[in-house]
Amino acid sequence: MADTFLPFKTKKYLAIAKEPVYVGTGGYRIGRVDNTIIRDPATNLPKIPGSTISGNARYYSWLAYKSGGMDLNLGCSKGKKTNGENACGVCPVCLSYGFINDERAQSGLAYFSDARILFFPVATMVGTIWVTSDEIVNELIDTNGSDEIEVTESQFICSNKMIELPKSNESKEILNFGWIMLEKKESKDINGWKLKGDDSSEEVSDLKYIFEKMKNKLCVVSAKVFHHIVNSNLETRTSVSINPVTGTAESRALFTYEALPRGTVFIFEVTYENPKNYGKVNPMEEIIGTVEKGFELFSSLGIGGMGTRGFGKIEIKKEKFLREEDYWERVKEYLEKLQQKSSDFKNKIDEQIEEIKSRSNGDKKKKEDDIKKDCKKLDAFVYVLNLWKAHLESQKEKLVERIKNFQEIYNTISSINIEIPEVCREEENNEQ
Repeated sequence: MADTFLPFKTKKYLAIAKEPVYVGTGGYRIGRVDNTIIRDPATNLPKIPGSTISGNARYYSWLAYKSGGMDLNLGCSKGKKTNGENACGVCPVCLSYGFINDERAQSGLAYFSDARILFFPVATMVGTIWVTSDEIVNELIDTNGSDEIEVTESQFICSNKMIELPKSNESKEILNFGWIMLEKKESKDINGWKLKGDDSSEEVSDLKYIFEKMKNKLCVVSAKVFHHIVNSNLETRTSVSINPVTGTAESRALFTYEALPRGTVFIFEVTYENPKNYGKVNPMEEIIGTVEKGFELFSSLGIGGMGTRGFGKIEIKKEKFLREEDYWERVKEYLEKLQQKSSDFKNKIDEQIEEIKSRSNGDKKKKEDDIKKDCKKLDAFVYVLNLWKAHLESQKEKLVERIKNFQEIYNTISSINIEIPEVCREEENNEQ
């Protein structure tokens, strides 16, 4: 990776809902359902708040390091004192997401945006298709040199892979988006469409993987009708509380709630600030790698509420994740610098101790205070080095075990030696 100093780096991420996603507003609302999901007040479209993504990512990053042998405090998982344990303030999780403890506080270096809907699945007469709006396409997608997408409220544009559409009495191609029937304006070749890059520090991602998941069934509608299509095609469920004694439904305990359906595609971005902006020696790759370790667990542990009822699992696309080689290379450089700083502080403390022996009592007090401050800094450096040492030892053990397994598999395969009978060889020659 380049050594050019970057004050920050912004990365866009795509996520696909593997299960319905429920991020509630809290409490009951008057409307179609009792428990509604959060919406953007400007567009009336559902979203996942950045605070929700950040909170889950922090805990999952903590889990990833903890399971990897790094001895982190429970307070590090929340960034504050938890069950009597303070956030350490020096581990990768505290550095990335921020913390507050009894001595100091620091804001996080990873800034999360809200996750917006990019493509939304809708049941139609030709099966499930994914729909987006002209405004979203023009804002976020590079359409490979095409002009701006424009459609009226009664029209839609579809992928040129969608060739069999119903026809009206006037022989015009039409399609229902839930309860709304729209008329086809034209087809577009979506091969080559990719996300726009906003600046030089942002990685641009193509949409091939997403389109393959969607089987290239994409339609673009007007922003004026998009929010109506989305809100009328949300998943709605009804639940009831069960009396644990009688095993029957509780009286007046019926409630309904809505969720974003399986297959919804989200887009969000994370801006990573360089720790060097604050005089730290930690590489920016440590922040990126820490956050992306957390992202990997979203597909298993999910996001939002009602996770025990089959909600919340999302898959964050890993194509543009930081490469393991780059991550460990920067961590190696960082640990070498940290080790050098620790040695320098130790030598400085030893020199100060020698100076104290030749000073009067009045001068000793100030020098002893300086030594205590330096000892505190040295303790923090050694603590971080020991965290990484335990983590690396754990990773080494896992790699040794994997190599051992691969060796056993190889030995098994290499020992196989089956002679093909001559009869089989003759039949094979005859067929040719």
